[in-house]
Amino acid sequence: MTILLYRIDPYMKSFNAKVMKIENNIITLDKTCFFPQGGGQVGDTGEISGNKVINTLSSDEVIQHILENAPNFSIKEEILGQIDWERRYRIMKLHSAAHLVYYTMQEVFGENCKPASSGLLDDKKDRTDYIFNEPLDKQKLLLVEEKVNNLILDGLPISHLKNNEGRFIWKIQNFEAMECGGTHVKNTKEIGKVNIKRGSKPGKGRERIEITLSQQKNQS
Repeated sequence: MTILLYRIDPYMKSFNAKVMKIENNIITLDKTCFFPQGGGQVGDTGEISGNKVINTLSSDEVIQHILENAPNFSIKEEILGQIDWERRYRIMKLHSAAHLVYYTMQEVFGENCKPASSGLLDDKKDRTDYIFNEPLDKQKLLLVEEKVNNLILDGLPISHLKNNEGRFIWKIQNFEAMECGGTHVKNTKEIGKVNIKRGSKPGKGRERIEITLSQQKNQS
């Protein structure tokens, strides 16, 4: 098993670790703060001792770092890992914003829409597909955007803790807790401001709602 440093501190940007396995351009370390693709969140990119990491995956609780080329280090060597923090921070903000949109869609549209699937398309856009039993009301969607941005401005604290069953739970004041294993910001105000729009129609009776950040402040 890889020690998951992003669980200890999702704001960790760099770390030292030991190389445990090298298979062509796939690297396994004893610990990492690179988040692997899964649960609707894209995998981290960055560098390991100057070697470009183009994706991060998970296999049987072991994190696999996919390099652009074969590495210039060997097994048991100590390395310096550095995630692409600007990219990760955008992802953290988008992922937290997606939860706010989910709650607000239920509030505004009620039983007329049910979530079908969701996930980050990349580090700049999140999308959720909803099943609608009536045409999408564009004015209501504008209301969703307004309400979400008001929640962001309220500066509400976000908790992300493990429950008694060992599952990570995302929670924000006055909303029902949601199971999620991704990385998130600590406060809604960090998100900045979001734009919400109707995306390409994924199929009959379904609507795709896309979220983008209109402000992208960096976390130092």
